[in-house]
Amino acid sequence: MRLRRDLPAYWRLALMWPQIAYAYRFNILFWVLTTVVKIYLLRAVWTAVYAGRGSVAGVELDALIAYLTLANLQLWITYPILAEMLQGRIREGGIAIDLARPVPLLGQLLAQQLGATAGLLPFLVLVLPLAYLSGNLAPPASPGTALLYLVSFGLAYLVMTMIGLIFGLLAFWLMETWALAIIYQFVNQFFAGALVPLWLFPPGLRLIAELLPFQTQAHIPLSIYMGQIAGADALRGLAIQAFWALALFGLAQLVWSRAMHKVVIQGG
Repeated sequence: MRLRRDLPAYWRLALMWPQIAYAYRFNILFWVLTTVVKIYLLRAVWTAVYAGRGSVAGVELDALIAYLTLANLQLWITYPILAEMLQGRIREGGIAIDLARPVPLLGQLLAQQLGATAGLLPFLVLVLPLAYLSGNLAPPASPGTALLYLVSFGLAYLVMTMIGLIFGLLAFWLMETWALAIIYQFVNQFFAGALVPLWLFPPGLRLIAELLPFQTQAHIPLSIYMGQIAGADALRGLAIQAFWALALFGLAQLVWSRAMHKVVIQGG
C-alpha cells in the first residue's frame, strides 16, 4: 500500500516543523501575544456593550467571553499554514522540486501542516493559563461533551486544512494570494463567530452564516464545548462539519487536477 510506504517520508516532513517553530520562536511568541491582546480587547468591548446587564439575548457575559476566548485560540492553533507554504514554493520555483519527489505533493503538504500545528502546541500550553484566568474558561460539563468536542475539533481542523489547501493551490494561477488571505481571515473570523458569536447574529445574517463552511471551524465545536447544543443537535452539528470536510476535500482534488495543467515555475 502506497500510504504505508510513504509514511516514513511524511513523518520526517512533519518532524521538521516543530524545529522550525523553535527556530522562529520569537515570531510565534509575538503571534501569541497578538492573539492574547485581541482576546483582551474583545473582553473589554463586550463588557462595555453589556454595561452591567446580566445577559443579552439570553447569553450571559461570562459565557460570551469564554466562547470568544476559545474561538480565537482555536482558530490560531488550526491556522492553515500550507496556503503560505504553497504560495512561497510556487513563487520561488521550489514547487518543481516538490513535484519531483517520490511522495505525492498533497501528502507532503498535509504532513507539513500537521507538523506546523504540533510545533505550535507548546506555545498554546504557555498561553492557556492566562486564557483561563482572563477568559472565564471552564472544562466541558461531562466526559461525553468533551469527547464530542474533540471529534468536532478534528472535523474543524480538516475543514480549515482543506480551505488552506484550496487557497494555496490558487497560487498556481495568481502567484500572489496575500490579498485573498487577508480578506479570508476577516470573513472567516466573522462568520466563524470569533468576533461576534453567531448566537447574537440577526436572523438574516445567521441564515447566511449557517449556509457557509466557516461556522464549522469555531461556532459548532465551541457550542458543543459550552453545552449550547447537545444530543441530537450536537450530532447534527458534527454531520454539517463532516459534509463540509468532504465537500472541500472534493473541491481541493478538483482544483489540484486543474493546477497540474497550469504549472509555471518563476525564479527557479
